[in-house]
Amino acid sequence: MTHTAPPAADTTIEQAARDILDQGYAVVKLRDVDAFNLHRAISTAVEFFERPQEDKNAHGSTDHNYGYRPFGIEYSVSPDRPDMNECFTVWASRLDLIPNAADIEDLTDSFLSWRDSLAPIVKAVLDEVARSFGADAPAFEKASYLQINYCIPTPAERDLLQDKHEDGHMVTVLHATAPGLEIYTNDEIKPMLPAKDEIVIMPGSVLTALSGGKIEPLYHQVRNHCLGEGERQSLMYFVNPEIDEPLFGWLDSDEGERVDIREHVQNAPSMFGLPPVEAL
Repeated sequence: MTHTAPPAADTTIEQAARDILDQGYAVVKLRDVDAFNLHRAISTAVEFFERPQEDKNAHGSTDHNYGYRPFGIEYSVSPDRPDMNECFTVWASRLDLIPNAADIEDLTDSFLSWRDSLAPIVKAVLDEVARSFGADAPAFEKASYLQINYCIPTPAERDLLQDKHEDGHMVTVLHATAPGLEIYTNDEIKPMLPAKDEIVIMPGSVLTALSGGKIEPLYHQVRNHCLGEGERQSLMYFVNPEIDEPLFGWLDSDEGERVDIREHVQNAPSMFGLPPVEAL
């Protein structure tokens, strides 16, 4: 899908790119219309998660990659410590990959509206980051996906809802509705809760590979604050480069060559028990 110019001001885009380069992440303030799309997506997803389990299961693919993903599938470090949430995902615009998608049109429409708000901002920021390396940012929309995590009741003895990890994408764009996210920056753990009209852009190891190691992945975790069911949701846009052609890093390697990083891109989800990335 072709998008118009980014809705954020040029200075906002330039500042976000500088922040990614200088501090390893960026916080971006949204326009009112984009913040509306964000919270509409979250509220429609919450209504979906409140449905009976049988109803939710009817909208999940057999490989758990498209649509509803039940608790226990995805993990951050080890399968014996699953992430303490259910999920719903929409890859690119491929609603045909979600079983019975026509029955949850409010949810899928709200997700795609949020994606259409977000993608121009992401493209503009990535273009600005790539420009600092004298390169062009790769296309990403066909290989990227939205995912909402809906927290489930968690015993207090489980200190983290998600263990320390990096997401393995080019960037993750995140909004969370309640405290819990902690980022690792300057050898410290920093709580991170965006305002209602803000998103956090977090580099992953694919951007590290593209930048020749100049931009490190942002490691993060989610702490358990003993909230009740449904009191914390996080909505992410996992941005992957399209890999139907060779994808070379922006800088020469130590051997003086540009490295094709497609294998890293494709296999990164296996760290979390998920299928490989593909361009849809």
